[in-house]
This record gives sequence, structure tokens and C-alpha cells, in this order.
Amino acid sequence: MIREYQQIQKYEKSNINVGGLEISFQRTCRVPLGRIHDLPAGLGSFPIFSVNDFRQGAPSEWKSDAFFMPMYAQEAMWMNFGRCSRTEAKALIVAAGNINAISGKPFNQSLIDAGRESELDIKLESSENSQNYLVIPPQPWLDGWKATDGKIYQFVAAELGSGQTVEGQITGKETVGGLQFVVYALVKPIQTQQRPREYIADGSWASEKTHYSSALTLGPRCLGGESRSMGMGRGGEIKQKIYTDPYGVEHWKTEPSGVELIHIVSSEDFEQLTGHRAPKTPVTFEKYKQLGLPWFALPDKHLKDSEGSEVFGKVKPVTDGKAANNQFDKFK
Repeated sequence: MIREYQQIQKYEKSNINVGGLEISFQRTCRVPLGRIHDLPAGLGSFPIFSVNDFRQGAPSEWKSDAFFMPMYAQEAMWMNFGRCSRTEAKALIVAAGNINAISGKPFNQSLIDAGRESELDIKLESSENSQNYLVIPPQPWLDGWKATDGKIYQFVAAELGSGQTVEGQITGKETVGGLQFVVYALVKPIQTQQRPREYIADGSWASEKTHYSSALTLGPRCLGGESRSMGMGRGGEIKQKIYTDPYGVEHWKTEPSGVELIHIVSSEDFEQLTGHRAPKTPVTFEKYKQLGLPWFALPDKHLKDSEGSEVFGKVKPVTDGKAANNQFDKFK
């Protein structure tokens, strides 16, 4: 059954709320390999849908209380975190394919599932210059996998089974995919550190910005059928810090206030699953530069950077071809 756009539009979300923290996923250009870049702009949010609203067309193994969104293979994105109040900072563990985006360590999917009903055995970990989580604020965004030397490797979508996801290259398996979030609240209210305000380092906003709207249009297909699942691979280098915890790990509750899963479905299959088309084609670096769109930086020299993980520098970037699977032991 094809749903009219006016009916299906009400199911579209621009963000999710996990334990009181709002998270959205921004379309952006994929930066080239070989040199470090400033932060590219967000050009519209990826549309997010509840699995429960499309239970008939969704894969049977997807839980009804999870979410999904479309991405093209080799498309880049970054995560935007909503502004918390001055007393409601959050600690956030981010993973893709169950690989922690900060520490590079995998965790078991069954632990996330168990967290919805019982104790979640995923803990916040912190040392002098290293941690496995973000603190919001002051952290405003996350563009990818936290490497060493003040850089991030951009989140880039890759099809499960291609051997190009970070999950596949670290664990030797590509079975989870998607994105996982675990949020922790403060033990008690505390005066929070404010996030730095970004400034344009190069380029400017052009009138063509609306060219990259994420609005969906009516599609001609029906619901149902198989959908290819996507994971996250490694893209180019972006200049970005992961700010060290300004409060200390002891100020966070040991039990999470929210756990959420987001499946990523191939944009080519998204229309079959939902009945309408995915957003327009990915934003190319060449087009981004041609339009003179902005690059951003943050005045954050006063904020310490978490060490990140060397493992991400050893992962092969997403390309047109397929990468060979590697076992995690090879990255130690």
C-alpha cells in the first residue's frame, strides 16, 4: 500500500531524544583523504523514522522501539547534540556497529538489549587524558571516529558485507551495523561548562543551501521486501577535539538514563521500506567547494582533548571497492 505524502510525513522525525538528550544527524559533504579539514556545515537533517510505524515493511529482527534512517553508500554525516540547560549535562557513549567511536573498543549487542530491561554492563571509563564517552556540554558535535593528534575520521556509510565498516575491520564480522547510544545523567545538578561558539573559518552561506533539503517526496513503490543494512566506515580527516570530562567520572550515575538504537538502511531500499524516496544524492566535496559553502572552527584552545584511539588510523577508508576483513587482534 502506498501512503500519501501528507499522511506519512507525520511519522518523520528530525531528531531523537535519548535520556533527555536530543541528537540529530546532519547531511554533509565527504571530505577527501590526505589532509585535515575544518568542520563542514550541516545541510539538512537525515529523516528518522520509528520501526514501529513501519513494522510491516521493516526486517523482522528489528525491534519495534528502535529507529531507522536512510543513507547512501559512501555518504558522510555528523551528529548534532541539543543544547542542555546549565544544570543538565549528559555523558554519552556513541557506537557504530557496537564499536565505541571514542575508544575503538567493541561491546556486545546483547548488553545494549539487556539495558532496556535490566542492568546495563557498559560503563563510563576515564583516565587522565582518555575517556570512552562525550560530555554535553561542552561537546557540541561529533563528526566521526576519534583518532589521535586532534583529529577525527569522518563517519561514512558502508554496506554491511562490504568489509569496509569499522565494525568489520576491527571484529572480522559485520552483523550489527547502525548506531548505538547510551546516555548517563549527573548524580546531582552542577554548574555546567558552556560549549564554545563556532565561527566561519572559510567560505560562506550561499543561496543554494536549500538545494540540499532533506524533505521527502511521494514514491511509487509499495512497502515490504528486504532492506540492505548499513554500517559506518572511516572517511577523511577533520579537525575536532573530544573534550575531556570537566566534572570527573564520579559525578555520573552508574545506570544509564537512556539507551537507543538506530538502524541505517540503504537509500536505494528506503523507498521500498517506507513508500517514499530518500533524500537527494549525497553532497559532493566538489559541489560544496563550488558553491563556496562554509567551513567552521571552534575557539577551544583552552579545552583539553581526549587522546582517542590509534586503532582508527589503521582502519582502511571507505572506497568504491571492498576491503578485506581483519581480526581485532591485528589492531592491538
